[in-house]
Amino acid sequence: MHFGTTNFISNEVYVTIIQSDGYNCFIPTVENTGCASFYEYSDAQPKFQTDQIGELVEGVSFTFTGKIPINCERFSINFVYNNEARDIALHINPRLPQNYIVRNTKVYDVWGREEVSSALPFLLRRGDKFAIQVLITSACYMISVNGHHFAEYAHRLPYGNVKILEVKGDVEEIGMERTIVQSYPRRLAESAARSIDAHLDSEEDEVDCNVNKNITNTIPHEWCLINSKLSDNSPKNNCNTSDLGLTLPYYGTLLPKSLKEGRCLKIEGRVRLLPHSFYINLQQGQNIWPHPIIAFHLNPRFSQTSNGAIGKAIVCRNAWYNGGWAQEERSELDTNLRPGRTFCLAIVCSHDSFEVYVNNQFITEFKYQIKPDMIDTVYIQGDVKLWKVTLELNPIIKGKNIRIYHNPLYTEES
Repeated sequence: MHFGTTNFISNEVYVTIIQSDGYNCFIPTVENTGCASFYEYSDAQPKFQTDQIGELVEGVSFTFTGKIPINCERFSINFVYNNEARDIALHINPRLPQNYIVRNTKVYDVWGREEVSSALPFLLRRGDKFAIQVLITSACYMISVNGHHFAEYAHRLPYGNVKILEVKGDVEEIGMERTIVQSYPRRLAESAARSIDAHLDSEEDEVDCNVNKNITNTIPHEWCLINSKLSDNSPKNNCNTSDLGLTLPYYGTLLPKSLKEGRCLKIEGRVRLLPHSFYINLQQGQNIWPHPIIAFHLNPRFSQTSNGAIGKAIVCRNAWYNGGWAQEERSELDTNLRPGRTFCLAIVCSHDSFEVYVNNQFITEFKYQIKPDMIDTVYIQGDVKLWKVTLELNPIIKGKNIRIYHNPLYTEES
């Protein structure tokens, strides 16, 4: 490896590294040199180090386990080159006072631009044990925390040249396991999928017109209140207790061929106070890697008006199959999804499409790209709190040629 030149691109500083094999890396560097103090430790000696890591190829996984002491400020997991500069291809740095996990790369003692964003809440707590899994793929490192996929980190340096793994900082009882995996992430008890309750006791073909059990909101009043005990910023939101509903990311499992015409998936919850987006995937399998087949991807993205208020949502619909996404459909809609407000969202299987209803109002539809009977997993993530997810009937109303949930654009009452 040869140290190259420093370039200025779009107001950011990049260091160009020319590899011996001709591979060029452009590493965005830390803009504020004061940030470097976060990468230094009073005890410079690693708490764990090994060069017995074998050949690194796609599918190789390393799982680091340990305990976080009560006085922990930060620790790091490093994938290190065995060269004079001790370059770091991947630096994973949980910072507990700030409640985020930094990902970065260091080349010739120059740190790159930090990556800190993640849709996953911060899951590390002082006094608790942890498990951090790192999977190598051809495009990136995939990182999970306690069995939940946390982030991807695109390769800035070739991963094949990593020779040493080390752990530094405020951490105890370190262990490391190397495996070759066929799927990711490795599920733990706290990240295992839930079985979705199916309310299908009576497969009635028809119901009375005054029966509305399918569209009744079951969220208790106390759960809807926004107060200090159950506020969106409270760490207790991560607790898996009945009074707080379901934790995110949410994985729910269905029996094969559960979704078909005459049935619907009912999702009850509350939009967070400052929402950006959330998404619901109806998919096959629970894996992040390899990429699952997704029959329906529903992604409301909230817009903000000039006065700061949350306005209409851009509702995106798509499917993932045959190795890629299909043509995305998007519409700006008044969805009845409001910051801090509860909702009852139903995804209904019709003859030829998924239909979406919010608080009993038809919102949009998505024509089947894949038959819904292949769906066995529901994945929900983003700026919502979940109360309940159930599989329900959508029976026909007696004396009328329509179901309880019906698309008003295509059906008329007889």
